[in-house]
Amino acid sequence: MNASLALLVIDVQLGAFDGEAIPAMHHGDDLLARASKLVAAARATGIPVIFVQHCAPEGQLLIEGTMPWQIHPSVSPESSEAVVLKRESSAFEGTDLQSVLERQGVDTIVVCGLQSEYCVSNTCISALERGLDVYVAQDAHSTLSTDDDAAPVIIERQNRLLAERGATVQPTASLVELFTTT
Repeated sequence: MNASLALLVIDVQLGAFDGEAIPAMHHGDDLLARASKLVAAARATGIPVIFVQHCAPEGQLLIEGTMPWQIHPSVSPESSEAVVLKRESSAFEGTDLQSVLERQGVDTIVVCGLQSEYCVSNTCISALERGLDVYVAQDAHSTLSTDDDAAPVIIERQNRLLAERGATVQPTASLVELFTTT
């Protein structure tokens, strides 16, 4: 097992994909398929998978304990895998993620999930600031279009920003290969 590397699956929760309370994420099915490939490859090679689950306040979509809050079944955690509950945009803020990583000897994370310009970017930046090496699955994070920008523009902008900040941005296929060679 490669104890220094872990996969972080951020906010891949039912409510972001069903299109009921909010529009479904841009290319959500593709994101789920790629995240599932990353999870399967990490598990197959003994790389820890850590799930981050957003807990929203009353009146918002991902209220803890509700159906939309549940982690999507395509990437459901196994009983031995860590689930970090968060209430802020960065998965490090107000959580035990740092100690989870330290207990497992992790110094490098591979990140996929939601939303590109919020939780994915803020978690990656926080990790970089803590001295972790960060790989971003460039095609396995997503967001919603806004009045100002289409989702693909936002995703590409975040990939560029994270690369400029020091993350390694690679497609899912390259990261799956990384799992098998480390």
